[in-house]
Amino acid sequence: MPQVTIFNLKEADLLPEIAEAVRRALTSMPELQINDHEIDLVPVLAPDSFDALTARINVDLWEHEARTKEALQELATRVARAFQAVAGTDRKVKAVIRPYDVGRSGWVSLGADQHARE
Repeated sequence: MPQVTIFNLKEADLLPEIAEAVRRALTSMPELQINDHEIDLVPVLAPDSFDALTARINVDLWEHEARTKEALQELATRVARAFQAVAGTDRKVKAVIRPYDVGRSGWVSLGADQHARE
């Protein structure tokens, strides 16, 4: 499941439009097998006292044989350009796409009525 976090967004940013543009960019390379319904996007607004000059987009997704360094570099470029297309080309953006190995990762997803047990 691709997890996308966009940091340093401004209050005036068009969050639904940015989310949609980033989602389209992430699914624009079918060979990478990133499914629209699996994308979990989390916007993080910059605090009022912090003048965010650069937005940072972090994408975490499972390793996959088609997700080569070159393909992920192209995908990062697409994501950054999609963000700028909505937020403005005067906005700086850094896009980082990190694959991780599900076989070596620990993770859990609990519902609201579930509790983690030790």
